[in-house]
Amino acid sequence: MPISPGQALKSLFRLPDFSSRPTFDFIARRSGPFDGTVVLDKKRVYILPTRTGLVYMLLLLLLLIGSVNYGKSLGYMLTFLLAGLGNIIMFTTWRNLAGLQLRAGGCQPVFAGGDAVFAIELVNAGAQPRYSLAVSREGRECEVVDLAADGLGLIHFRADAKRRGLLRAGRFRLYTEFPAGLFVAWTWIELNMDCTVYPKPALRAAMPLSQSTEDGDSEYAGAGQDEYAGLRKYRAGDSLTRVSWKATARSDVMHTKEFTGGRPQLLWIDWQAQAASGIEDRLSRMARLVIDAEAVNSLYGLRLPGVEIQPDRGNRHYHRCLKALALFGAGQAGVDTAGSGHG
Repeated sequence: MPISPGQALKSLFRLPDFSSRPTFDFIARRSGPFDGTVVLDKKRVYILPTRTGLVYMLLLLLLLIGSVNYGKSLGYMLTFLLAGLGNIIMFTTWRNLAGLQLRAGGCQPVFAGGDAVFAIELVNAGAQPRYSLAVSREGRECEVVDLAADGLGLIHFRADAKRRGLLRAGRFRLYTEFPAGLFVAWTWIELNMDCTVYPKPALRAAMPLSQSTEDGDSEYAGAGQDEYAGLRKYRAGDSLTRVSWKATARSDVMHTKEFTGGRPQLLWIDWQAQAASGIEDRLSRMARLVIDAEAVNSLYGLRLPGVEIQPDRGNRHYHRCLKALALFGAGQAGVDTAGSGHG
């Protein structure tokens, strides 16, 4: 089958695909995983011409051949001038990435089926700014940032959180084509980061009947919900639904509303009480119950085989319960790795 001139030109300038994973073993060995800070020294920064760079080199070759054939001194001058400019661009592209320091920035917990967003802290200790720094994983560009001289910045990449448990970040690719797009400098790095992936909540689940504590009501006395009693300063763990935003706006200090009267509803979210067919279905229903109980400001506890979390409420308790669900039966849920360990 005949090949068109366009296809022939495209195949001529086809480059290896370095965007989805490390191509050579020595690159993979140098990519980590690392704890703490990683400095992109000369052994970890690689550079190659882009397709535009290959066209630029072909142009230089044609100019040189023409100058030799016709003996044009101006042709020689133009060829060597453009070649020198190309060398400067190549060094500038490499220097734009080399010397950067990378630190793990962490990741907020997500529910299964969503996207885990990992943050990388970039530290530019040099006197020159860095431009057009991009990060990608699995061949998909995620974010592009500029970095000021002697400055800090954050860059983020996403990973599919397909199942509950701990999702490791895996390798990611940091690269740049600044300033002219003739060359691409890149590195592969893996930092020790993971994301807690909560079970995907069920669409609905029956709220358990209200239960009381074994030793009476004294444990939760004074934490009623019927009548407004006043304001107090916000304490860590207080539910954001009780924050008085008007009072906070006036004084720049967060205040929490207090109520007296009726005792809050006390719920136990129990593994044994779930009418579900399997482990993941049970955890999904329990995640929904945790979300619903927090939404109505109930006091709720969690019971799993081998794990019991006493009734409480608030943001800290909410995430503690969901994390227990996410990590239940670690041998079954497993520890997933974004992109199977390849960014």
